[in-house]
Amino acid sequence: MEERRRRRSPCHGGRRRRRRAVEMALGRKVRELRRLVPGAAAMPAERLLLRTADYIVRLRAKVELLRAVSELIAVTNHGGTIIVGGGGHHDGDDDAHTSNLSSS
Repeated sequence: MEERRRRRSPCHGGRRRRRRAVEMALGRKVRELRRLVPGAAAMPAERLLLRTADYIVRLRAKVELLRAVSELIAVTNHGGTIIVGGGGHHDGDDDAHTSNLSSS
């Protein structure tokens, strides 16, 4: 009986190389996340991804806060009037106070 030889497909080695390249790229990205996200240096990759998502949410909140503070400062520097407190509806309480912030 004739001995059959297994033929490897020409791309078999290519798949292995491609997989290794993907694993190396993923490893680099995980290391970069560990470097960027506070407190993530020694945690498993699954937790690292959750921590990264939380960190992004906190960074976005900080950006929104800084934008609001920046707008507030811009208004105060131009002598604008700012409504402080209250939630939109004013029923005569002292919840909302109008303040004129023009410079002397």
